[in-house]
Amino acid sequence: MTTPIEWVIPPSTLRLLGSVPSDAPVAVLLRHSVRPPLPELDNGHSVPITEDGARLARSLGSLMGARLRSLHTSPVLRCVQTARALGEGAGGDLPVMEDRLLGDPGCYVLDGRMAWLNWRDRGHEAVMAELVGGTGPLPGMAAPDEAARFLVHHMLAATAGRPGLHMFVTHDSLVTATAARLLREPLGRGAWPWYLEGAFFWRYGGGIQVAYRDLRRVGRRDGLCGLVESDVVEFARREAAATAGLDCGARYFIAGGAYKTLLTGRPPRDLDFWAPSPEDRDILWSVPSSIGALGRSRRDRLRTHSRCTVVSWRSR
Repeated sequence: MTTPIEWVIPPSTLRLLGSVPSDAPVAVLLRHSVRPPLPELDNGHSVPITEDGARLARSLGSLMGARLRSLHTSPVLRCVQTARALGEGAGGDLPVMEDRLLGDPGCYVLDGRMAWLNWRDRGHEAVMAELVGGTGPLPGMAAPDEAARFLVHHMLAATAGRPGLHMFVTHDSLVTATAARLLREPLGRGAWPWYLEGAFFWRYGGGIQVAYRDLRRVGRRDGLCGLVESDVVEFARREAAATAGLDCGARYFIAGGAYKTLLTGRPPRDLDFWAPSPEDRDILWSVPSSIGALGRSRRDRLRTHSRCTVVSWRSR
């Protein structure tokens, strides 16, 4: 006879909630609550949290109470349910904001079809080893160091400077990879997060404070992201993948003020794609993705210059 598991809020979560500053915005990258086993050969997007998972998340929300200032979540069902349960437990009426940097596909995946082949051919642990300690991107995926810094940059910007706890509900792989990259620690399988365990980030004392379990580090006093080549290239790859796709066949440049995102952490309001020929422009319009759909539906502008064509549209 199998003994039922008695699920509890992880001790590290409770300990860090009691030790982080109350006068600063703290971003918590939190794994979702308890779920049943994932079905084989299924992405598990429709798998909900269990009754124990909902109860545990409400208990954690109750412990945070009025300290809970915002709720952000991966669009995947178990994460959304976790975020809602946290809000219910806290007793407030905070909106739950979905964010695809947290999942579906998440900040480390640029092309889901290409990235899936890494998991199929290498296995989950090998992919995680690359995310935690690799030096370059796998096919269809972001460069992990730049992606981790960008995600934390984005989360801290989303706190809008409001002191308190800001929860970003996601998946174990994102928590592990982001904590490992910011802590500069090669977190192995034994350090992967339990349900409702997370990494904590805040600006304090002139640097970025990072805390996960018993590990702490102060780093990046010069900021998390900037207009340096590696960050610019990864930002361009991310936006290209989300709009035209990495293999659309067109030549183009992403130009304009969208790169301010690397300074502010806020999503770009619009994007300019510079296509060097009418043929490249026509390919951009024809791809079955955001450029065709958004461009046509919102009547975005198309400008022709002597040397190139600019396709411009509002971002998602």
